[in-house]
Amino acid sequence: MRFRLTRRELTRVAVTLGMSLCGGLAAQAIGLPAGWISGGLLAVAIGSLAGYDTKFPRGWSAPVFLVLGVYSGTGVTQETLQQMQTWPASFAILGLSLVGLIAGSYWWLHGRCGWSRNDALLSSLPGALSFVIAAAEGLKADMKKVAIAQSIRLIVLIEAIPLVAFLVGHPEPAPATLAGRPVAGARELLILFAAGIVASLAMNRLKLPGGWILGGLFASATLLLTGAVDVRLPAFLVVPCSIALGAIAGSRFRPGDLALLPRLAAPAFGAFLIAIALSTAGAVAVTLFFGVNIIQTLLAFAPGALEALTVLAFQMNIDPAYVAAHHVVRFIAIVIAVPLVARWLARRAMAERDDPG
Repeated sequence: MRFRLTRRELTRVAVTLGMSLCGGLAAQAIGLPAGWISGGLLAVAIGSLAGYDTKFPRGWSAPVFLVLGVYSGTGVTQETLQQMQTWPASFAILGLSLVGLIAGSYWWLHGRCGWSRNDALLSSLPGALSFVIAAAEGLKADMKKVAIAQSIRLIVLIEAIPLVAFLVGHPEPAPATLAGRPVAGARELLILFAAGIVASLAMNRLKLPGGWILGGLFASATLLLTGAVDVRLPAFLVVPCSIALGAIAGSRFRPGDLALLPRLAAPAFGAFLIAIALSTAGAVAVTLFFGVNIIQTLLAFAPGALEALTVLAFQMNIDPAYVAAHHVVRFIAIVIAVPLVARWLARRAMAERDDPG
């Protein structure tokens, strides 16, 4: 991985971050929840599709995710521990909705839109994009088609959920949480980030998605729940990293993707609508059965975008641990299921070649 950038590359990074900053400022100005992320992502995506070669170096993303993970972990409270007894049932409902949304999206893309079985399957999987792209190479799928379909899902999700929260309202922060805590000093920051790095390295060793953000979240939540620290991160760390996250997500689109959108957007958006309808049904079921806040369950059941949705959860005063746990469980289920389904698709394709009539 190359960390040194040319002057031209640094200029592209600066312009990309500038786009994200402008989008974030606009979203903040109209009061959109988590505006730095949602506004920045939209601005960078528009800039990419308009023809600018946006860039955020992959090697720079780890510290961004670490900071945002530590930041999100400060939103975990004792109430999180009390609610964990409902998580197994919530995971079960998540599993049912996952099977339904993959099957529904696959039926739409393959049966109604004529996509190949491999393209339809990989484009239907919610989240786990790096794993999906790796699987796409092994299955000889159209990687550009899969990446664009997954990117459309991510962008619509990150834009739609803050808008829903803006329209229906979202929880106010409890007095004992972020607002009532002092800003972390040098000692507390050292403790938080040392623990976050150790936990993140462990998460990455386990090959979990979003290892840096999960490690930071787990470490800071543990430190806060045990009383080792009781602080909040300073805005001079959080705001730039939120802007950077908007740049990271928005730059997944490339300038050449605009020419492909007329052909791919309608099938991909149709699959997204099926996925979001079934995810919403599962989220509503958990809300009705267990009384969990509807915005919280929507974030947890949303098909994809673990890192961004975990940070969105905290910025909208939603339990980030609940959201992250559901996304990790879904990722593990996908990792287990995809090789099995891919093998079945390969056998079926071979049988059709042997028996064309």
